[in-house]
Amino acid sequence: MRIRFLVTIAVATLASLGCGGSSAPPPDPFELAGGWTYLGPSDGPHDLTISDDSMVYTDVAGTWSSDWTIKAYDNELHQFQVTFKSGVGTYLPVGQSMSGVYKLSGTILTVQLANGLASYPPLRSPGSCTSETDGVPIPECRTYTKQN
Repeated sequence: MRIRFLVTIAVATLASLGCGGSSAPPPDPFELAGGWTYLGPSDGPHDLTISDDSMVYTDVAGTWSSDWTIKAYDNELHQFQVTFKSGVGTYLPVGQSMSGVYKLSGTILTVQLANGLASYPPLRSPGSCTSETDGVPIPECRTYTKQN
């Protein structure tokens, strides 16, 4: 009887310490989740819908769309990784996998993308996708505003 009591206490203690086979707590929700409207600088008008596991780009005129799977995101480091899932028409962005960095300032989102998952691009101009010196658009940079 005493052994059964000790085993019960040991199992209860391990379970309370997280050793009872339970999984890790889920990550915080992706802070960019929601709807976004493209502001510029050079692509056609489109919307971006983000969840914890996907990004969907949709042309406002309905001529193209692309669906991406979010492989990883880090709210603290302002980074994410996505892989292409499917697309219709001549969609944006183009590539099989991308890493991205972002700056969120109120309702304005600046995203800079790079092909591949090996490294993250530097965010060259938070709040704007044009060079401060000559006003030229920064490649693979997009600015959005939060939809209501």
